[in-house]
Amino acid sequence: MATDSQLIDPADSILVVIDLQPGFLGKLTAERRHAVVDHCRFLVEVATRFAIPIFATVEDVQRNGWTAEPVSGCFPSGLPQRDKRIFGLCSQSDLRNAVLAQARRTAILIGMDTDVCVLHSSVGLRATGFRAVIVSDATEAPGVAREQGLARARALGVEIVGTRGLYFEWVRSLEGLAVAEAPPSIAPPAGLLL
Repeated sequence: MATDSQLIDPADSILVVIDLQPGFLGKLTAERRHAVVDHCRFLVEVATRFAIPIFATVEDVQRNGWTAEPVSGCFPSGLPQRDKRIFGLCSQSDLRNAVLAQARRTAILIGMDTDVCVLHSSVGLRATGFRAVIVSDATEAPGVAREQGLARARALGVEIVGTRGLYFEWVRSLEGLAVAEAPPSIAPPAGLLL
């Protein structure tokens, strides 16, 4: 039987934004590119509103650029975009040490590519003792690779949640809803009814 303790606890969450860079986003159709950026932007804004730490990675900045502006523009001031040279962030000692240095142990993963860096990072985080959760509509990959990545993650024990479900697990109550809806308002992603 499910209990409240099985829901995602905002006080134990970190939001991990993986490689949401123009070089990767450019491989998607315009519709898919805009949708994933909008979902990621929303989750970054909500995480900031609830003081959920954000951990952002970028891979090969010279080739792929920095985190997409609609999302990086919502990052808290001074948030580092950490250089990632290995697909799974836990396989890179400086990144693993940085994520382990904080006390929270639920890692919410969003970004690119679902079947590579998001998958590898979620599996590595899980092996390091984290509860790893991928947000299905806030991650993407070209063609059918998104669905393949989500299926593989599920098979390896990673949890999958949607943006709407995560939002309400973080909000949790009418009091939380009042915080989430306080000015300045956070626009939900296009087509997402809250």
